[in-house]
Amino acid sequence: MDDTVLKIALAGLLHDIGKLAEDGMHVLPEFLDGNAQLYQPFFNNVSTHRHAVYTAAFIDHIEKLLPNKFNRAGWGLGDPFINLAASHHKPETPLQWIIAMADRISSGWDRNNFDREYNQAIAWQDYRRTRLLPVFEFLLQEDKKKTKDHVYRYPLKELTPNNIYPLPVKEVIPDSDEKARAEYKKLFDDFVFALERLAHKDVNLELWFDHLDSLLLVFTSAIPAARAGKVIPDVSLYDHCRSVSALSSALYLYHRDTDSLSTEAIRDYDQNKFIIVGGDFYGIQDFIFSDSGEAGKSRAKILRGRSFAVSLFCELAADMLCRSIGIPSTSLLLNAAGKFTLIAPNTQKTIRSISEVESKINSWLMSISFGENAIGISTLDASPEDFVSGKFLSLWESLTKRMAERKFQKFSLDKFGGAVSGYLDKFQNDLNPPLCPYCGKRPSSPGTEGYGDKDGNKSMCQVCRDHIFLGTNLVKKNRIAVTQKDADLLDSAGKLLAPIFDEYQVVFPTGDLNKLAASGDLYKYWDIAINPSGELSKRVTARFLAGYVPVFQKEDLYDDRILAGKKSEGKAGQFIEDIQEGNPKSFEHIAAKASNIKSNEGKVEYCGIQALGILKVDVDQLGLLVACGLEKEEFTVSRLATLSRQLHFFFAVYLPHLLKTDPRFSEVYTVFAGGDDLFLIGPWNRVIDLAAWLRDRFTEYTCNNDQIHFSAGITIQKPNIPLSKLAMDAEEALEKAKTGNPQKEERGNCINVFGETATWDEFLKLRQIGNRLQNWHEDELINNAMIYRLNTFIGMANMEKEILRANAVSLEDMECLKWPAYFRYSTERNIGKNLKDEAEKRKAKDEFGVAATWLKKYGSRLKIALWEVIYNNR
Repeated sequence: MDDTVLKIALAGLLHDIGKLAEDGMHVLPEFLDGNAQLYQPFFNNVSTHRHAVYTAAFIDHIEKLLPNKFNRAGWGLGDPFINLAASHHKPETPLQWIIAMADRISSGWDRNNFDREYNQAIAWQDYRRTRLLPVFEFLLQEDKKKTKDHVYRYPLKELTPNNIYPLPVKEVIPDSDEKARAEYKKLFDDFVFALERLAHKDVNLELWFDHLDSLLLVFTSAIPAARAGKVIPDVSLYDHCRSVSALSSALYLYHRDTDSLSTEAIRDYDQNKFIIVGGDFYGIQDFIFSDSGEAGKSRAKILRGRSFAVSLFCELAADMLCRSIGIPSTSLLLNAAGKFTLIAPNTQKTIRSISEVESKINSWLMSISFGENAIGISTLDASPEDFVSGKFLSLWESLTKRMAERKFQKFSLDKFGGAVSGYLDKFQNDLNPPLCPYCGKRPSSPGTEGYGDKDGNKSMCQVCRDHIFLGTNLVKKNRIAVTQKDADLLDSAGKLLAPIFDEYQVVFPTGDLNKLAASGDLYKYWDIAINPSGELSKRVTARFLAGYVPVFQKEDLYDDRILAGKKSEGKAGQFIEDIQEGNPKSFEHIAAKASNIKSNEGKVEYCGIQALGILKVDVDQLGLLVACGLEKEEFTVSRLATLSRQLHFFFAVYLPHLLKTDPRFSEVYTVFAGGDDLFLIGPWNRVIDLAAWLRDRFTEYTCNNDQIHFSAGITIQKPNIPLSKLAMDAEEALEKAKTGNPQKEERGNCINVFGETATWDEFLKLRQIGNRLQNWHEDELINNAMIYRLNTFIGMANMEKEILRANAVSLEDMECLKWPAYFRYSTERNIGKNLKDEAEKRKAKDEFGVAATWLKKYGSRLKIALWEVIYNNR
């Protein structure tokens, strides 16, 4: 990257660091007074925007913790770095004006009110006690918006899975200025402590820039970007600064390449200076769940590897664009759920780069997926005026529309249409087998033997070998390095055989790789783990990509559930080989954990089916929430970034940590989780418990806003079912939940399980009914025969409901109308048979009589309660 571009990107990223430093560092009055005139506007006889001079103080005072280049003469063109970062409220030079323009564009300020309001003397008395508002609280809540009665705030703490939750105001806002100052000081001290230990400082500045961006995410994502005046403090300082970094880089490159690097041209709002780039990975499910049926025990590994590969594809496609255009990683504003958005300069180089990168990526994807997968890139020209408050919504909707239209032309038929050239020539008949047994579509390659097959005599294609390689190492290693494909790596076996896009190599390093970083061949260095305490990486870039995978713990070595079934099948020996502490669990091992342990006269027994629960979740009407949830004037690029990141963090930060630390859900496997959806596999009964838990926690996370909710589909499957079948059935269940409960005429905000759809409130009530049925069964109030009779009555009661709705009945259907009589007869014959006292028998029968009310109220949805009891006791 050009030195000046990187310098400007860093200045944009750090331009408001003074808002963190102001209450954390000691600065002599002489420095503040001596530099106030240089960095602070003077309005109505008052020096305003005190944070600007603290930005300068931060860069000046902790110079030793920053790269040597920062204050070295000759680094990049134009101003010293300190002036470039701190002069955004009092710009004088063209480069200073670039940061100032990016600052106001990110905030949605237009050219008319900037000088009048942006630099006004603002009420600052309580700014330290101002805490970040959740964007979620008022989305689609018109009545609450009128009162402006905010109930929740985010705590001023570093980013962790627990700290991302908004809390009631009284628990967050300090009751004194001193306590508020102390919170800022702790945050700043911890930031500086981590900054001193940041990797690659003087080895590779671009790599250090990525680490710094990640560190700022940890320490500034809970700080409001605006803390006083006529603003809504719901945009985080991190998202604002990152947007400024992206916009300033694009502005500089546009004006440099158009030879218009003057203050007047920079301040012009009307020229189309930007290209907004939207990327979309097509065919995610087809890629992840393709299955030839021969994956066997390696299915969990390959599924994990494919899911991670999809995340890499999106990350690296955006990186490839940024490198080709010459813009920093902060230009990537949004990246989740297979989609990304970045801001680039509107130059001929950008246009060429987009075309070349898209062509190269899709040529590679075509070579490995034969048309099943592609990345579509959509673009839209934009001016600073398009980012102004009240206008950015239209720009965003236009980009969204173009991305939707692009799906109908995923790749060029002129270039890729017709038969795949040379496909049959790539097969080698001396390999066993010639066709890859894992994907069933690519030819096997030599040198891949032994990766997925313990006997070591089966070959596979390079891509499936790479997915098994990724899936194997993800549970063992916390760090990932992305390098140039021909980088000098010591371990040739510990890398991809088919570099991604024929450009990127991926390894799991043990050290900092300083030599590789100094050569420029180390592109990315990520820590993908969240430790059990919730602490995120502060030495290198934190990326939330790995999800959670169950591994064998010490106590599993003595858990007979995973062997009981295999002993009867004569396959226990094969299972015992895999049961080693630290090894990832296969789907069969996970399914075995669904069995319930019971003690019968001192003897341990197991009951319940051993099966997988497949959970798929998707946030309802996300497009409507984004487009209509915010007022047009509030819809800005930085607020959109904040909303997108906070939604993503529920699935990508909170969820994996929950699975890792909560024993109830430690057997649940993450296929993917991020953006606005998730796909999980676990013991069927734990998955049902988890769905209920996540619904409650998501409601809390989104401030109990009844307009923000998700739908979920759950299917019960045997562990050897093909992956494609798992995905198809889960998607069908989710679609039924999205359609809603037809009897309630509601769409979304539902769950489908056991083939039945219920609203979440109904689902929770049905689970209470299930608990009551389970208690009756354990207390021997009802026996297994009565449970199965209830199942028969459910079918009859549901048919009765359908007949009544249709207002017509045939003679052969009238049998279902007898269910109340059958129910009473069965109750009298079977309930309380073990009780000797007649009064107790009568009481038991009366208690069980409530089941008739459940049948009338819920019909077939009562299966949600009953079938869980049946499956848990079978």
